[in-house]
Amino acid sequence: MGQIVTNETFSIQEYPPGKRHALLINPPVYDAQYWARWGQPAGLLRIATLLKTKGYHIDFVDCMETNERGMVTKSRRYDTDGKPLIVKRDNIIKSIYRFGLSLEELEYRLKCLEVPDEVWITSIMTYWWESTRDVVALVKRLFPHALVLIGGIYPTLAPEHAQEHLGADIIFKGEIREASQLPTDLSLYSKPPTYAILATSRGCPWDCVYCAARTLNGGAKVRTRTTEDILEEILYKHNHLGIRRFGFYEDNALINREHFAEVMQAIIDRGLSLDLYAPEGFETRLLDEELLRLMKSAGFQKVHLPLETVRTDINRQWNRRHASTSSFERALESAIRAGFRPHTQDINAFVLFGLPDERLEDVVDSTLYAHHMVGSVIPMLFSPVPSTHVFRNHSDYLLKKMGWDLQNL
Repeated sequence: MGQIVTNETFSIQEYPPGKRHALLINPPVYDAQYWARWGQPAGLLRIATLLKTKGYHIDFVDCMETNERGMVTKSRRYDTDGKPLIVKRDNIIKSIYRFGLSLEELEYRLKCLEVPDEVWITSIMTYWWESTRDVVALVKRLFPHALVLIGGIYPTLAPEHAQEHLGADIIFKGEIREASQLPTDLSLYSKPPTYAILATSRGCPWDCVYCAARTLNGGAKVRTRTTEDILEEILYKHNHLGIRRFGFYEDNALINREHFAEVMQAIIDRGLSLDLYAPEGFETRLLDEELLRLMKSAGFQKVHLPLETVRTDINRQWNRRHASTSSFERALESAIRAGFRPHTQDINAFVLFGLPDERLEDVVDSTLYAHHMVGSVIPMLFSPVPSTHVFRNHSDYLLKKMGWDLQNL
Protein backbone atom coordinates (compact mmCIF):
# COMPACT_ATOMS: atom_id res chain seq x y z
CA MET A 1 0.00 0.00 0.00
CA GLY A 2 1.42 3.36 -1.03
CA GLN A 3 2.41 6.18 1.29
CA ILE A 4 0.32 9.38 1.40
CA VAL A 5 2.58 12.44 1.38
CA THR A 6 2.09 16.21 1.31
CA ASN A 7 4.20 19.19 0.38
CA GLU A 8 5.39 19.34 3.99
CA THR A 9 6.54 15.70 4.08
CA PHE A 10 7.94 15.27 0.58
CA SER A 11 10.79 16.92 -1.32
CA ILE A 12 12.34 16.36 -4.73
CA GLN A 13 16.06 15.66 -4.63
CA GLU A 14 18.44 17.42 -7.00
CA TYR A 15 20.65 15.33 -9.31
CA PRO A 16 23.49 15.98 -11.74
CA PRO A 17 21.98 16.76 -15.17
CA GLY A 18 20.61 13.64 -16.86
CA LYS A 19 21.42 11.27 -13.96
CA ARG A 20 17.80 10.76 -12.94
CA HIS A 21 15.11 9.70 -15.43
CA ALA A 22 11.40 10.43 -14.91
CA LEU A 23 8.52 9.26 -17.07
CA LEU A 24 5.38 11.45 -16.92
CA ILE A 25 1.99 10.04 -17.99
CA ASN A 26 -1.44 11.59 -18.48
CA PRO A 27 -3.81 8.55 -18.45
CA PRO A 28 -6.75 7.88 -20.78
CA VAL A 29 -10.30 8.59 -19.60
CA TYR A 30 -13.15 6.13 -18.98
CA ASP A 31 -16.47 7.95 -19.26
CA ALA A 32 -19.72 8.32 -21.19
CA GLN A 33 -18.47 11.57 -22.72
CA TYR A 34 -15.36 13.74 -22.81
CA TRP A 35 -14.78 17.34 -23.86
CA ALA A 36 -11.25 17.54 -25.25
CA ARG A 37 -10.89 21.32 -25.49
CA TRP A 38 -8.58 22.84 -22.84
CA GLY A 39 -7.71 19.33 -21.61
CA GLN A 40 -3.96 19.89 -21.29
CA PRO A 41 -2.49 18.28 -18.11
CA ALA A 42 -1.18 21.60 -16.81
CA GLY A 43 -0.18 20.34 -13.36
CA LEU A 44 1.91 17.51 -14.79
CA LEU A 45 3.55 19.88 -17.28
CA ARG A 46 4.53 22.20 -14.42
CA ILE A 47 6.02 19.20 -12.60
CA ALA A 48 8.06 18.54 -15.74
CA THR A 49 9.46 22.07 -15.59
CA LEU A 50 10.39 21.57 -11.94
CA LEU A 51 12.02 18.17 -12.48
CA LYS A 52 14.18 19.58 -15.27
CA THR A 53 15.50 22.23 -12.86
CA LYS A 54 16.41 19.34 -10.52
CA GLY A 55 18.52 17.65 -13.22
CA TYR A 56 16.00 15.06 -14.40
CA HIS A 57 15.78 13.70 -17.92
CA ILE A 58 12.08 13.61 -18.88
CA ASP A 59 9.96 11.35 -21.06
CA PHE A 60 6.30 12.22 -21.46
CA VAL A 61 3.23 10.42 -22.79
CA ASP A 62 -0.08 12.28 -22.98
CA CYS A 63 -2.74 9.64 -23.63
CA MET A 64 -5.23 12.48 -24.19
CA GLU A 65 -3.26 14.39 -26.83
CA THR A 66 -5.69 15.60 -29.49
CA ASN A 67 -5.41 15.16 -33.24
CA GLU A 68 -5.41 17.96 -35.82
CA ARG A 69 -9.20 18.30 -35.40
CA GLY A 70 -8.91 18.74 -31.65
CA MET A 71 -10.35 15.27 -30.93
CA VAL A 72 -9.19 12.16 -29.10
CA THR A 73 -9.96 8.61 -30.19
CA LYS A 74 -12.59 6.59 -28.35
CA SER A 75 -13.77 2.99 -28.22
CA ARG A 76 -16.41 1.06 -26.30
CA ARG A 77 -15.44 -0.56 -23.00
CA TYR A 78 -16.50 -4.10 -22.09
CA ASP A 79 -16.84 -6.02 -18.86
CA THR A 80 -15.08 -9.32 -18.09
CA ASP A 81 -17.89 -11.24 -19.81
CA GLY A 82 -17.45 -9.28 -23.03
CA LYS A 83 -20.62 -7.21 -22.57
CA PRO A 84 -20.53 -3.46 -23.35
CA LEU A 85 -20.25 -1.36 -20.20
CA ILE A 86 -23.20 0.95 -19.64
CA VAL A 87 -24.49 3.30 -16.97
CA LYS A 88 -28.23 3.19 -16.30
CA ARG A 89 -30.15 5.76 -14.27
CA ASP A 90 -33.92 5.27 -14.41
CA ASN A 91 -34.77 5.32 -18.15
CA ILE A 92 -31.44 6.84 -19.25
CA ILE A 93 -28.73 4.52 -20.59
CA LYS A 94 -25.22 5.68 -21.46
CA SER A 95 -22.42 3.63 -22.99
CA ILE A 96 -18.99 3.86 -21.37
CA TYR A 97 -16.02 4.59 -23.61
CA ARG A 98 -12.27 4.72 -23.35
CA PHE A 99 -11.09 8.11 -24.58
CA GLY A 100 -7.45 8.53 -25.59
CA LEU A 101 -4.75 5.91 -26.06
CA SER A 102 -5.64 2.30 -25.32
CA LEU A 103 -3.52 0.43 -22.79
CA GLU A 104 -2.06 -1.58 -25.69
CA GLU A 105 -1.01 1.61 -27.49
CA LEU A 106 0.40 3.02 -24.27
CA GLU A 107 2.37 -0.18 -23.63
CA TYR A 108 3.87 -0.03 -27.12
CA ARG A 109 5.01 3.57 -26.53
CA LEU A 110 6.44 2.82 -23.11
CA LYS A 111 8.47 -0.13 -24.39
CA CYS A 112 10.22 2.26 -26.80
CA LEU A 113 11.45 4.44 -23.93
CA GLU A 114 14.40 4.22 -21.59
CA VAL A 115 13.61 2.47 -18.31
CA PRO A 116 12.71 5.25 -15.82
CA ASP A 117 13.75 5.70 -12.20
CA GLU A 118 10.44 7.37 -11.42
CA VAL A 119 7.00 7.41 -13.03
CA TRP A 120 4.76 10.42 -12.31
CA ILE A 121 1.10 9.91 -13.19
CA THR A 122 -1.52 12.63 -12.97
CA SER A 123 -5.10 11.80 -12.04
CA ILE A 124 -7.78 14.41 -12.57
CA MET A 125 -11.48 13.73 -11.95
CA THR A 126 -12.27 11.44 -9.02
CA TYR A 127 -14.67 9.46 -11.22
CA TRP A 128 -11.82 8.70 -13.67
CA TRP A 129 -9.77 6.83 -11.08
CA GLU A 130 -10.10 3.43 -12.78
CA SER A 131 -7.97 4.40 -15.77
CA THR A 132 -5.29 5.66 -13.38
CA ARG A 133 -5.35 2.26 -11.64
CA ASP A 134 -4.92 0.49 -14.98
CA VAL A 135 -1.98 2.69 -15.99
CA VAL A 136 -0.29 2.09 -12.62
CA ALA A 137 -0.67 -1.67 -13.10
CA LEU A 138 0.85 -1.44 -16.60
CA VAL A 139 3.76 0.66 -15.38
CA LYS A 140 4.42 -1.69 -12.46
CA ARG A 141 4.56 -4.63 -14.86
CA LEU A 142 6.87 -2.93 -17.36
CA PHE A 143 9.10 -1.08 -14.88
CA PRO A 144 8.96 -3.07 -11.61
CA HIS A 145 11.86 -1.17 -10.02
CA ALA A 146 10.61 2.34 -10.78
CA LEU A 147 9.09 4.55 -8.07
CA VAL A 148 5.47 5.29 -9.05
CA LEU A 149 4.01 8.60 -7.86
CA ILE A 150 0.39 9.73 -8.27
CA GLY A 151 -0.70 13.35 -8.00
CA GLY A 152 -3.53 15.60 -9.08
CA ILE A 153 -7.11 16.34 -8.11
CA TYR A 154 -8.27 12.77 -7.40
CA PRO A 155 -5.51 11.78 -4.92
CA THR A 156 -5.83 15.20 -3.25
CA LEU A 157 -9.59 14.89 -2.72
CA ALA A 158 -9.68 11.15 -1.97
CA PRO A 159 -6.18 10.12 -0.83
CA GLU A 160 -7.30 7.08 1.19
CA HIS A 161 -9.31 5.77 -1.75
CA ALA A 162 -6.27 6.24 -4.02
CA GLN A 163 -4.03 4.55 -1.48
CA GLU A 164 -6.36 1.55 -1.29
CA HIS A 165 -7.09 1.11 -5.00
CA LEU A 166 -4.19 2.31 -7.15
CA GLY A 167 -1.14 0.32 -6.10
CA ALA A 168 1.20 3.33 -6.43
CA ASP A 169 4.21 3.83 -4.19
CA ILE A 170 3.47 7.47 -3.34
CA ILE A 171 0.11 9.25 -3.23
CA PHE A 172 0.61 12.99 -3.33
CA LYS A 173 -2.10 14.92 -1.48
CA GLY A 174 -2.24 18.62 -2.36
CA GLU A 175 0.09 20.61 -4.53
CA ILE A 176 3.85 20.63 -4.96
CA ARG A 177 4.43 24.27 -4.07
CA GLU A 178 7.72 24.48 -5.96
CA ALA A 179 5.86 23.76 -9.18
CA SER A 180 2.68 25.79 -8.65
CA GLN A 181 4.01 29.05 -10.08
CA LEU A 182 6.10 27.52 -12.86
CA PRO A 183 5.20 27.57 -16.58
CA THR A 184 3.97 24.43 -18.30
CA ASP A 185 6.64 22.64 -20.36
CA LEU A 186 5.07 22.25 -23.83
CA SER A 187 8.39 21.29 -25.41
CA LEU A 188 7.64 17.71 -24.33
CA TYR A 189 5.12 17.39 -27.15
CA SER A 190 6.60 16.24 -30.47
CA LYS A 191 4.36 18.79 -32.16
CA PRO A 192 3.65 22.00 -30.20
CA PRO A 193 0.00 22.28 -29.07
CA THR A 194 -2.20 24.99 -30.57
CA TYR A 195 -2.92 26.50 -27.14
CA ALA A 196 -1.50 26.88 -23.65
CA ILE A 197 -3.10 26.96 -20.21
CA LEU A 198 -2.12 29.86 -17.96
CA ALA A 199 -2.72 30.74 -14.32
CA THR A 200 -2.13 34.20 -12.85
CA SER A 201 -3.09 33.12 -9.34
CA ARG A 202 -4.07 30.15 -7.23
CA GLY A 203 -6.69 30.01 -4.48
CA CYS A 204 -10.11 31.43 -3.63
CA PRO A 205 -11.39 32.98 -0.37
CA TRP A 206 -14.91 31.61 -0.85
CA ASP A 207 -16.03 28.23 0.46
CA CYS A 208 -18.98 27.22 -1.75
CA VAL A 209 -20.61 23.99 -0.58
CA TYR A 210 -20.00 22.15 -3.87
CA CYS A 211 -16.47 23.40 -4.59
CA ALA A 212 -13.16 21.79 -3.56
CA ALA A 213 -10.87 24.77 -4.21
CA ARG A 214 -9.83 25.12 -0.57
CA THR A 215 -8.82 21.47 -0.30
CA LEU A 216 -6.92 21.61 -3.58
CA ASN A 217 -5.04 24.78 -2.60
CA GLY A 218 -4.44 24.19 1.08
CA GLY A 219 -6.81 26.83 2.42
CA ALA A 220 -8.33 30.19 1.53
CA LYS A 221 -5.12 32.11 0.86
CA VAL A 222 -4.71 33.44 -2.69
CA ARG A 223 -1.21 33.36 -4.21
CA THR A 224 -0.41 35.51 -7.22
CA ARG A 225 2.30 35.24 -9.89
CA THR A 226 4.15 38.38 -10.88
CA THR A 227 3.08 40.14 -14.05
CA GLU A 228 6.63 39.83 -15.40
CA ASP A 229 6.62 36.06 -14.87
CA ILE A 230 3.27 35.64 -16.62
CA LEU A 231 4.28 37.84 -19.55
CA GLU A 232 7.58 35.97 -19.91
CA GLU A 233 5.67 32.69 -20.23
CA ILE A 234 3.30 34.15 -22.82
CA LEU A 235 6.13 35.66 -24.85
CA TYR A 236 8.16 32.45 -24.87
CA LYS A 237 5.23 30.30 -25.99
CA HIS A 238 4.13 32.87 -28.56
CA ASN A 239 7.59 33.55 -30.03
CA HIS A 240 9.14 30.06 -29.83
CA LEU A 241 6.16 27.72 -30.14
CA GLY A 242 3.86 29.86 -32.26
CA ILE A 243 1.01 29.72 -29.74
CA ARG A 244 -1.67 32.43 -29.91
CA ARG A 245 -4.49 30.83 -27.91
CA PHE A 246 -4.21 31.03 -24.13
CA GLY A 247 -6.74 29.79 -21.59
CA PHE A 248 -6.71 31.28 -18.09
CA TYR A 249 -7.62 28.55 -15.62
CA GLU A 250 -8.03 30.11 -12.19
CA ASP A 251 -9.91 29.50 -8.96
CA ASN A 252 -10.88 33.18 -8.91
CA ALA A 253 -8.89 35.31 -11.35
CA LEU A 254 -10.31 38.65 -10.20
CA ILE A 255 -9.71 38.39 -6.46
CA ASN A 256 -6.66 40.54 -7.17
CA ARG A 257 -8.47 42.56 -9.81
CA GLU A 258 -5.76 45.18 -10.25
CA HIS A 259 -3.18 42.49 -10.89
CA PHE A 260 -5.30 40.84 -13.60
CA ALA A 261 -5.83 44.25 -15.22
CA GLU A 262 -2.07 44.78 -15.10
CA VAL A 263 -1.52 41.49 -16.97
CA MET A 264 -4.04 42.57 -19.63
CA GLN A 265 -2.33 45.94 -20.02
CA ALA A 266 1.09 44.29 -20.33
CA ILE A 267 -0.22 42.14 -23.21
CA ILE A 268 -1.61 45.24 -24.94
CA ASP A 269 1.61 47.21 -24.42
CA ARG A 270 3.58 44.41 -26.09
CA GLY A 271 1.31 44.56 -29.14
CA LEU A 272 0.64 40.84 -29.03
CA SER A 273 -2.12 39.39 -31.21
CA LEU A 274 -3.61 36.72 -28.96
CA ASP A 275 -6.87 34.82 -28.52
CA LEU A 276 -7.62 34.75 -24.80
CA TYR A 277 -10.21 32.70 -22.95
CA ALA A 278 -11.26 31.99 -19.37
CA PRO A 279 -13.42 28.85 -19.69
CA GLU A 280 -14.26 28.74 -15.98
CA GLY A 281 -15.62 32.29 -15.94
CA PHE A 282 -15.23 35.32 -13.69
CA GLU A 283 -16.88 36.42 -10.49
CA THR A 284 -19.55 38.78 -11.83
CA ARG A 285 -19.44 41.37 -9.05
CA LEU A 286 -15.78 42.07 -9.87
CA LEU A 287 -16.37 42.79 -13.56
CA ASP A 288 -16.96 46.29 -14.85
CA GLU A 289 -16.85 48.03 -18.23
CA GLU A 290 -13.31 49.34 -17.82
CA LEU A 291 -11.84 45.89 -17.10
CA LEU A 292 -13.91 44.22 -19.82
CA ARG A 293 -12.73 46.76 -22.42
CA LEU A 294 -9.16 46.04 -21.34
CA MET A 295 -9.76 42.29 -21.65
CA LYS A 296 -11.25 42.69 -25.12
CA SER A 297 -8.33 44.83 -26.26
CA ALA A 298 -5.90 42.21 -24.92
CA GLY A 299 -7.58 39.47 -26.97
CA PHE A 300 -10.51 38.02 -25.05
CA GLN A 301 -12.95 36.49 -27.54
CA LYS A 302 -15.68 35.55 -25.08
CA VAL A 303 -16.73 36.03 -21.49
CA HIS A 304 -18.33 33.39 -19.30
CA LEU A 305 -20.60 34.65 -16.53
CA PRO A 306 -21.58 32.30 -13.69
CA LEU A 307 -25.28 32.77 -12.98
CA GLU A 308 -25.81 29.28 -11.51
CA THR A 309 -29.26 30.07 -10.06
CA VAL A 310 -31.73 32.97 -9.86
CA ARG A 311 -32.72 32.00 -6.33
CA THR A 312 -31.04 34.26 -3.76
CA ASP A 313 -31.88 31.90 -0.90
CA ILE A 314 -30.24 29.00 -2.76
CA ASN A 315 -27.08 31.07 -3.27
CA ARG A 316 -26.97 31.64 0.48
CA GLN A 317 -27.61 27.95 1.09
CA TRP A 318 -24.69 27.12 -1.24
CA ASN A 319 -22.52 29.63 0.69
CA ARG A 320 -22.35 31.88 -2.40
CA ARG A 321 -23.34 35.13 -0.71
CA HIS A 322 -21.12 37.00 -3.17
CA ALA A 323 -23.31 35.89 -6.13
CA SER A 324 -26.59 37.49 -7.19
CA THR A 325 -28.73 38.19 -10.24
CA SER A 326 -28.08 41.92 -9.79
CA SER A 327 -24.29 41.44 -10.08
CA PHE A 328 -24.88 39.15 -13.06
CA GLU A 329 -26.98 41.84 -14.78
CA ARG A 330 -24.41 44.56 -14.05
CA ALA A 331 -21.62 42.38 -15.47
CA LEU A 332 -23.73 41.59 -18.53
CA GLU A 333 -24.50 45.27 -19.20
CA SER A 334 -20.80 46.10 -18.78
CA ALA A 335 -19.80 43.33 -21.21
CA ILE A 336 -22.24 44.64 -23.82
CA ARG A 337 -20.93 48.20 -23.47
CA ALA A 338 -17.38 46.84 -23.79
CA GLY A 339 -18.23 45.32 -27.18
CA PHE A 340 -19.19 41.72 -26.39
CA ARG A 341 -22.41 40.84 -28.19
CA PRO A 342 -25.34 39.17 -26.41
CA HIS A 343 -27.26 36.34 -28.08
CA THR A 344 -24.06 35.17 -29.72
CA GLN A 345 -21.33 33.10 -28.10
CA ASP A 346 -19.48 36.29 -27.13
CA ILE A 347 -21.27 36.14 -23.78
CA ASN A 348 -22.13 32.86 -22.07
CA ALA A 349 -23.98 32.09 -18.86
CA PHE A 350 -23.32 29.09 -16.60
CA VAL A 351 -26.40 27.50 -15.03
CA LEU A 352 -25.73 24.88 -12.38
CA PHE A 353 -28.26 22.09 -11.92
CA GLY A 354 -28.69 18.79 -10.14
CA LEU A 355 -27.77 19.73 -6.56
CA PRO A 356 -29.57 17.85 -3.78
CA ASP A 357 -32.89 19.44 -2.75
CA GLU A 358 -32.92 21.72 -5.80
CA ARG A 359 -36.35 22.05 -7.42
CA LEU A 360 -36.75 21.37 -11.14
CA GLU A 361 -38.73 24.59 -11.61
CA ASP A 362 -35.81 26.60 -10.20
CA VAL A 363 -33.48 25.08 -12.82
CA VAL A 364 -35.98 25.88 -15.58
CA ASP A 365 -36.45 29.45 -14.29
CA SER A 366 -32.68 30.04 -14.16
CA THR A 367 -32.18 28.59 -17.64
CA LEU A 368 -34.98 30.64 -19.22
CA TYR A 369 -33.75 33.80 -17.49
CA ALA A 370 -30.18 33.22 -18.72
CA HIS A 371 -31.40 32.48 -22.24
CA HIS A 372 -33.50 35.64 -22.29
CA MET A 373 -30.65 37.82 -20.98
CA VAL A 374 -27.64 36.28 -22.73
CA GLY A 375 -28.72 33.74 -25.32
CA SER A 376 -25.85 31.26 -24.89
CA VAL A 377 -26.48 29.03 -21.86
CA ILE A 378 -23.94 26.47 -20.66
CA PRO A 379 -25.56 23.87 -18.38
CA MET A 380 -23.24 22.73 -15.59
CA LEU A 381 -24.33 19.34 -14.27
CA PHE A 382 -23.53 19.02 -10.58
CA SER A 383 -21.36 16.09 -9.55
CA PRO A 384 -20.71 15.51 -5.82
CA VAL A 385 -17.01 16.17 -5.24
CA PRO A 386 -15.24 14.36 -2.39
CA SER A 387 -14.02 16.67 0.42
CA THR A 388 -16.77 19.27 -0.21
CA HIS A 389 -19.51 20.16 2.26
CA VAL A 390 -22.26 18.75 0.06
CA PHE A 391 -20.41 15.46 -0.44
CA ARG A 392 -19.87 15.03 3.29
CA ASN A 393 -23.55 15.78 3.96
CA HIS A 394 -24.70 13.11 1.50
CA SER A 395 -21.86 10.57 1.64
CA ASP A 396 -23.84 8.03 3.69
CA TYR A 397 -26.58 8.04 1.07
CA LEU A 398 -24.21 7.94 -1.91
CA LEU A 399 -21.64 5.43 -0.68
CA LYS A 400 -23.58 3.27 1.76
CA LYS A 401 -27.25 3.28 0.80
CA MET A 402 -26.65 3.47 -2.96
CA GLY A 403 -23.45 1.41 -2.73
CA TRP A 404 -21.65 3.66 -5.22
CA ASP A 405 -17.93 4.06 -5.66
CA LEU A 406 -16.38 7.25 -7.02
CA GLN A 407 -16.81 6.28 -10.69
CA ASN A 408 -20.59 6.21 -10.16
CA LEU A 409 -20.61 9.88 -9.27
